[in-house]
Amino acid sequence: MPFGKKKILSPGWREANITDVEYLSMLEKLCFPDSHWSKDGIESHIKSYSAWLREEFGYMFFLDLGEEGELLRIGILSSQRRKGEAKRILQTLCFAFQRVFLEVSNFNISAMELYSSLGFREIGRRKNYYAFGDDAIIMEWSRRSDF
Repeated sequence: MPFGKKKILSPGWREANITDVEYLSMLEKLCFPDSHWSKDGIESHIKSYSAWLREEFGYMFFLDLGEEGELLRIGILSSQRRKGEAKRILQTLCFAFQRVFLEVSNFNISAMELYSSLGFREIGRRKNYYAFGDDAIIMEWSRRSDF
């Protein structure tokens, strides 16, 4: 395994495995109807990175590089958004590392607000990065940041 697999302990969340590909694919399509990952992509991410799932809520994939982590994808069902659980799991993720990176579409204002509320700050931008011409905002959280 090329990367670490930190255990992110948060009530209701469990590590996803290869038997979860179908379920994760369904969640992915619900969370990202216009830009969902393929089943093969999901399977590849489960095999290579850390994948966490909370039934009837959402999932996340992240890269564990020891002291640093990168949030690769987080999908929260629309019926579960703005209830505080995404913030809690992201706090748990952040506290597992010294620094965490992510990228988010500049069109995804609610996600950027959530990340900013956790202490993430913009450190870069990739112009026209996504399929619809939106920019990728690169954000970083570090232990120096406050929740």
